[in-house]
Amino acid sequence: MIDQVQASPSLIWVAATICLHIINVFVGLSLGFQKKTPSLVRTHLLVYIAVLFGLGSYLVINAIHGENTIWDYLVALYFITIIPMSRKWDVVLHAGVTVMGLIFLPMLILLQII
Repeated sequence: MIDQVQASPSLIWVAATICLHIINVFVGLSLGFQKKTPSLVRTHLLVYIAVLFGLGSYLVINAIHGENTIWDYLVALYFITIIPMSRKWDVVLHAGVTVMGLIFLPMLILLQII
């Protein structure tokens, strides 16, 4: 499976996005357990923007090859709308919504390989 991900020009972006999203989850956790400093909040935002960039790059490269499905767009829509909207909710609920996004990203890889 790792060979298939490395061979695909678009799935590499999903793998990088997964790594960035994991980093962002840990940055968010540190925001919950430490004092919210402006630099830590800015880091959380910048890593989230990097996650969106990786997801967008995946969609663009996948569209060039004509392989985008409705699930690809739904996961991107989830990251663009639901996750930022959940910031206004409870912190624990926002963390749960974000971790749910971490479940959706590997699903993109599995759907492309199958």
